[in-house]
Amino acid sequence: MANRIGELVVKRRSPPALRVTLVGVAVVGLVAAGLGLYRYGESVAGFNAEASARAAARSAKRIHRLKRQAAALAMRLTVSRHLLESDHAAYHGLVAALARADQRVMSLREKLGFYHAVLAAAHSAKGVRIESFHVVRSRKAWRYRLALVRPFAANGYTYASVRFTVHGQEGGRARVVSYPRPVAAPLTMHFKYFADARGPLPLPARFVPHSVVVSIAAAGRLIHKRYPWPAPPPAAHS
Repeated sequence: MANRIGELVVKRRSPPALRVTLVGVAVVGLVAAGLGLYRYGESVAGFNAEASARAAARSAKRIHRLKRQAAALAMRLTVSRHLLESDHAAYHGLVAALARADQRVMSLREKLGFYHAVLAAAHSAKGVRIESFHVVRSRKAWRYRLALVRPFAANGYTYASVRFTVHGQEGGRARVVSYPRPVAAPLTMHFKYFADARGPLPLPARFVPHSVVVSIAAAGRLIHKRYPWPAPPPAAHS
């Protein structure tokens, strides 16, 4: 209501507290409206902050669990690798031990056969005889192994002279190589019941051996025995 006094118009003013209250209510209304619009926009866009936070927490827990599982698997892998290396070392050691055992068994069998031959010589003809002869390749040279036996019935020691005559070819022609050389003294073996001799059998570089004759002279007897030359080992294929 306005009171008119002449031309002067006097308006009643609102209290200041009322104006502040109205402004506050308007601001709160605007904030509420804005928050409502923000939430509405989130729901329309399909985004939910609380659901997102829960999903992030679940993902963090899963990542932590997977990291622990990965660490446990890495530890198991390390232990398994060490066990596998130990098994490989033990396997190779066992293979080497078996190979040595096989060589030992073969050596013992060879010695057993040799001693049987020595014992059987007592029932055979008298005199020295060749029990065995082998030629083997050692690095780049040839080596021989010769075993002689003598019956137990014989008393005292005896001497045996040994020569090797190798027959073969060189340059497409037949050739004979003697060891020791004809002008050199023969190899000498001094024994009572048996003898086992080993040594080199040198040959010319281009000489191709085919056979070897072992000649033994002992107690007034002369023995000749021919042996085929061992075939060369097959070449290794890469």
